[in-house]
Amino acid sequence: MKKLFALLVVTLFATVTFGQKIEESKVPEAVKLNLKAKVATVKDVAWEQQDTNYTAEFLMDEAKTDMTFDKKGTWQNTEWEIPAEYTPHGIKKYLDSAYAGNKIKELAVVEFPTDGKMYVLEIYKKKECQKVFFSLKGEFKKAEKMVCEGKCSDKKKCCKKKKCDKDKATAKPASSTM
Repeated sequence: MKKLFALLVVTLFATVTFGQKIEESKVPEAVKLNLKAKVATVKDVAWEQQDTNYTAEFLMDEAKTDMTFDKKGTWQNTEWEIPAEYTPHGIKKYLDSAYAGNKIKELAVVEFPTDGKMYVLEIYKKKECQKVFFSLKGEFKKAEKMVCEGKCSDKKKCCKKKKCDKDKATAKPASSTM
């Protein structure tokens, strides 16, 4: 019984700490310094911690920006949210063909250290959710399955990222051009 209780406490703690807002004083100095090095004029930062990563949320040129660093301060990515209605036409056309019936939950431009900037879309259909990656020219790059929390038809609860096996995660691009 004690083991079960301990397991429940650990599970509850892990659930509660997933993506928690934190005070700036709890953010490692290396993370704060590297944020300032990348964006010298950053102000009004809200911090969130997920596992060992720290995300700074702020406005940059009037756009909501999330910049993520690991605990050592190494930059992981920067994300700029875009309203879904601004999805490029070629990407919409591709999604209509390759992912018929899916709806766009979220659209963002994400910059990665090795891959550069990409469009990243979270799409869903019933309980199936995915992240789909495109170059800024609209070329399909890859798709990753996601694990759903609740009903995916509820846009606010659709999916947290989970990388799948490589053969399941990457779909082949459609032969149509954009």
